[in-house]
Amino acid sequence: MLKGKTFSLLPALFCAGLVFYATWVPLPTEKKPFYLYSTDKRDDLKKTLLSALKKTKHSITLHTYALTDKTVLSLLKKKGEKGVRIHLYYHKKASPNLEKIQWENVHFHPISGRGLMHEKIWIIDQKILFLGSANLTTSSLKMHDNLMVGLYAPSLAQTLNERRVEETTLVVGNHHLHYFSLPNQKGLKTLLKTLDQTEKEVSAALFTFTHPLLVKKFIELHERGVRVCLTLDQMTSRGSSKKALEALEAAGIKVKISRGLQLCHHKWAQIDQKILILGSANWTAAAFEKNRDFILIIKYTHSDSRFGNLPKSALQV
Repeated sequence: MLKGKTFSLLPALFCAGLVFYATWVPLPTEKKPFYLYSTDKRDDLKKTLLSALKKTKHSITLHTYALTDKTVLSLLKKKGEKGVRIHLYYHKKASPNLEKIQWENVHFHPISGRGLMHEKIWIIDQKILFLGSANLTTSSLKMHDNLMVGLYAPSLAQTLNERRVEETTLVVGNHHLHYFSLPNQKGLKTLLKTLDQTEKEVSAALFTFTHPLLVKKFIELHERGVRVCLTLDQMTSRGSSKKALEALEAAGIKVKISRGLQLCHHKWAQIDQKILILGSANWTAAAFEKNRDFILIIKYTHSDSRFGNLPKSALQV
């Protein structure tokens, strides 16, 4: 009799398991402190953010260019009402209506002035943070191609929660991180030196690519035998990135152009599958000279390790 009841429970348990895995989102923990999330690998960035926000107990700090997603805003309001301290930094012109809102424990910080407020940083309880290219808009979180790294890194989370540090290094799990707040010419110099380390292959996916020194560096790498696999956004390839595209193709570099309605909003590059460069910064002069941005260089501490969850868009050239 007991055996029959056990078998009758199996369909219900199976369905419960499906529901769990459909709604469960892996978040960084002390035991597993490093995750990569990308929309074109079918990771749901909105679900990831909401899951992290729901688990917040003490504080939330969000940096973004635009903050317009209604579900995110509604959850922030509820969290503020429950006593969570919330600070929101955003570009004033991208979300002009936010400064009119008055919610309990929610502090709005519109940023204006020279350059764009263009960072994309999510800090949860000063322990977990997410860094990358996604804005807090529905289209950016759900539709456009974006990459975020999730870290359990209390020291970095606390530092960035308090101030914009010009440069810092730390180790998270098996990864060595080098972080630069922009504008910062040292960040650009370090990026160029890091690209120079390429031995066999550099792959990249970029929304806007116009910086002459970075374009020149890709051509130099190609000329010394490095395989260059590059994907550019279809819209910017016909506009702001057109000059760079023409220079790259004239040098013999085959460039892939993104397809579909979504933006290829990435700002990442991978070197020999050992070094990953990502951030909020487009590869433009404005990012390194004017905008409020960041760039993050990640190296594995184990030479035989590889980044396993990168989008394949730039590898299909």
